[in-house]
Amino acid sequence: MPAMNDKQKTALAAGAAVLAVGVLVYLVWGAVARSAAAPDSTSRVRTMMCAETGEVIVDMRIAQDATPPLANPKTGRKTLYPPETCFWNRDGTAKVTPTYVLLNTLTGKTGKTMCPDCGREVVFHNPAPPTDLLIEAGKKK
Repeated sequence: MPAMNDKQKTALAAGAAVLAVGVLVYLVWGAVARSAAAPDSTSRVRTMMCAETGEVIVDMRIAQDATPPLANPKTGRKTLYPPETCFWNRDGTAKVTPTYVLLNTLTGKTGKTMCPDCGREVVFHNPAPPTDLLIEAGKKK
C-alpha cells in the first residue's frame, strides 16, 4: 500500500470528522425525539409512602392529574403520600440511604414531625447534611 500524501491525509481526516458529526447529530436527534414523545414520563414517577403501613413504594408512576393521597395498589385505600428523606444518623453522622418520613401536616396529625431513626425534626423539602458528611458516609458504605 503506497504512503498517503498530505492532501489524502487531510481528506481522510475531514471525512472522519464529517462522519463523527453525522453520528453525533443522529444520536442527539434520536434522544430529542424520544423525550418529545414522552415529555412527562420521568416527572410522573415518584416515591410514595403509605400512611397506614409505612411501606415505601419507589418509582411509582403517577397519573398527570393525581393529587395525594393516592390509592395504594395493594389495599385500594387512599393512603399514599410523598415522603421526605432524612439522611442523618442518631450520632450526628450522615448516611447514604435515606429514612423516608411522612410529614404530620400531610396526614392530619399535629405537632412536629420527627425522624424515627435520628430523632431530628423533618420539614418540607428536608435539607440534606453537608456535602462533606455525605461523602464520608459514601466512603463507609
